[in-house]
Amino acid sequence: MTTPPTTTTPAAATPLDAKRARERAKYLTLASKPGSTYGSSNHGRAAIPLIQEGKPRFVVDFGCGRNDLVRELRRLGIDGLGVDFAFHEADLVRPMHATALQAGIADVVTSFDALEHLLPEDVDLTLAEMRRVAVPRGRFIFSICTRPSTTTVAGEGLHPTVRPLDWWLERIARVGVASRPKAGSRYIVGRFKSDGGCCGA
Repeated sequence: MTTPPTTTTPAAATPLDAKRARERAKYLTLASKPGSTYGSSNHGRAAIPLIQEGKPRFVVDFGCGRNDLVRELRRLGIDGLGVDFAFHEADLVRPMHATALQAGIADVVTSFDALEHLLPEDVDLTLAEMRRVAVPRGRFIFSICTRPSTTTVAGEGLHPTVRPLDWWLERIARVGVASRPKAGSRYIVGRFKSDGGCCGA
């Protein structure tokens, strides 16, 4: 008697998967508008001197939008790649919480005005993913908007996680040691913990 081949059906999307797809659809809508420049603000341009300080060989920019920062870094002789879940200009079109990148490849991990675009459920997952992608005690440089988005799609804003700076610093402290932004700066700078910290809810 022969056994029929087993077939596997794809796992049903979870409610969280549906929320993620809904958020991604907003950015696809923005990206597809003729003449749209959304995603090309390069919020990290002013942080390039901070990135250069440690003479990094490789940088990974999370939430890179149209990838302007990484292209600029390459012109300056710093290799890297940009990750974004919507814009085809990214080197890797993947969600920030699940990049599938090799562990320990980034001397510096950056994210500029992107973390607030995450669902609250994905904040800790993404910070843990950043830590995984970084070299041991790798550096990070972030900017995070703590206000609602002024851009909307179908009446919905683009910042699902609007929280005060202290909330973000507490979250980041689970995976790294960060300094508060200096006067006149928006950048949170620090190093990931060597043990990776924890990723709690």
